[in-house]
Amino acid sequence: MHDREIIEDFYLRSENVQNNFDKDEAFRIISSEIDSCDDRFLYEYIGTLNYIRNEKVLDWIETSSKRIINVGQNWGHLAASSQFNWKRAEKWLLQGRPLSLIALDALMFCTTIGERLNQSPWMRQIQPKLIDNPKPEIIARRLQDYLIVDSVPRTKSSVQRIINNIFEIDT
Repeated sequence: MHDREIIEDFYLRSENVQNNFDKDEAFRIISSEIDSCDDRFLYEYIGTLNYIRNEKVLDWIETSSKRIINVGQNWGHLAASSQFNWKRAEKWLLQGRPLSLIALDALMFCTTIGERLNQSPWMRQIQPKLIDNPKPEIIARRLQDYLIVDSVPRTKSSVQRIINNIFEIDT
């Protein structure tokens, strides 16, 4: 089987699990299979957890973070789909990479305003928001502090976008 076929087969099995089990059991079955998958499939497999929409997924991300080599936006997409909150974002920012990058991407998805034209149909449909929605000034101050420790272009760009979102500044 080629990699693409393996990934498609996993997606089909995961969809079947989600259709035939409650969310807790579906999460247990799918996350267990992801835990035992070859690392080269991790990035693709995590997409199946988006539909679980449960904070347990955030705990799983923390546990699995040592396996993450490249942090693509799909990790933030998953976190935003899983009842992401500011308390968790602060924790992940303190823990550093890869969790801090996932937190920034999740914050970007959770603070986006408007039509979300550059985001996935899933993000447009669920329109995630931070569950505990702190004041914009608190988020902005913490993100500016984070830039002191991690100021690479990707981080600067993400922080600026989040700040623009929370203060509803059009760019």
